[in-house]
Amino acid sequence: MDRSWLPIVAMLLFVGCGGDGGDEVVAKVGDHRIEIASFQAYLSATTGEAWQAVDRRVATRLLDQFLDQEVIAASTYERDDVEIPTDPEARFGVIRGLVEAVCGPSAPIAATAIDEEVERRMVETTPIRVHVRQMLLGSEEVASAVRERLVKGEDWLSLSREVSLAPNADRGGEIGILQEGGLPVELEEVIFGLSADEISSPVQGPSGFHVFQVLQVFPAGHPDRGEVEWNVRGEFEQARARQHLRDCVDRLASEVGVVVHADRLWFDYQGRYTRENNAVQ
Repeated sequence: MDRSWLPIVAMLLFVGCGGDGGDEVVAKVGDHRIEIASFQAYLSATTGEAWQAVDRRVATRLLDQFLDQEVIAASTYERDDVEIPTDPEARFGVIRGLVEAVCGPSAPIAATAIDEEVERRMVETTPIRVHVRQMLLGSEEVASAVRERLVKGEDWLSLSREVSLAPNADRGGEIGILQEGGLPVELEEVIFGLSADEISSPVQGPSGFHVFQVLQVFPAGHPDRGEVEWNVRGEFEQARARQHLRDCVDRLASEVGVVVHADRLWFDYQGRYTRENNAVQ
């Protein structure tokens, strides 16, 4: 079963007339009234901030996403039996169960389109890349002592958990794969001067002294075809699923009807469901 729409559901989560119940109702999706308190609770739960402190642009984007989810829910035959919670994680679980039934799977991607993009990328050359981890220490003396312990064979992960100040020290200070040309010069010269498994001398940074280890070096040259094919297919599937869901929500919104009472909001709403912007009211 096609699950390419799942990342888009995650993205949606983090992405009227008179007689509607009063000023506390800020939108209607079909016959369902959206009270301002429900959206405020969702906004706070999603951003981790008090709703009053959320930037207008973020509030606009999240109101659009909130209404998109309500459109999906209102378009199911079971709408009266489905409670759409405010908590983002709980909403994700409910909406995830409705999306495929309402919108169906996205159309398959033409193999020729994938092949053409793979061939285009295969002629490109990639810069040197390195897989790196680090420890962050408070002084050059401590960093030098830690490096000596590492050179003598102490386990990196255990030592990282013991002494490193890096936020992810308990995971060994994993940085990931870096490519040449994306770091400050003083750090890039050190990191890209290391061979696989080599440990750097202490390097001063804005937060302390770093000790780096390069785990693997990926030379410059043409990319691996298998990696390129995997990346291209994933990108195409996500783009197709995103567009499929967008088209589905627009179609459903035109069927159920969406009205936003922007004058009842505490921010200047200029989202997709304004009368000016919304082509599906």
